[in-house]
Amino acid sequence: MKAFLICGICCAIFMTNSCNQQSATDNKQAEIDSLKNITSKLKPGLGEFMLQIKYHHDSLGKAIAIKDYERTAYEIDEIKETAERIEQLNITNDKLQKPFAIFYEKYLQSPLQTLADAASKKDDAALKTNFISLTNNCNSCHHENNMAFMKIQ
Repeated sequence: MKAFLICGICCAIFMTNSCNQQSATDNKQAEIDSLKNITSKLKPGLGEFMLQIKYHHDSLGKAIAIKDYERTAYEIDEIKETAERIEQLNITNDKLQKPFAIFYEKYLQSPLQTLADAASKKDDAALKTNFISLTNNCNSCHHENNMAFMKIQ
């Protein structure tokens, strides 16, 4: 009888612990889901990143105009870093026809590298020409994504 009673108590404890563990797991999952929801709301949209790129694009143009090669190199790096953050965070919106990485490779990567090379060589003519090319590429990307009204000067 004692063995039966002990066995019954053990089963009751086991079942209670199993229920508590499931409840704790459910609570943790609910907390994780809640944090994911909050995080997604805090994540900047593509527009915020595009504003950063535009800021650095405009600053790049000014640096090229005054032949400030250090600032030119800095602004090129900032544009690259911002584009890489867009890729890392998988930032998108409903206007993009394809993932941002495709447009970065198609429109930005090569002109930014060419500009970086020209800045390191202090080649004013190449900087001016390739800055115009970069600007045109930005506008081509906007056009391809039905955002042609977002004209970069």
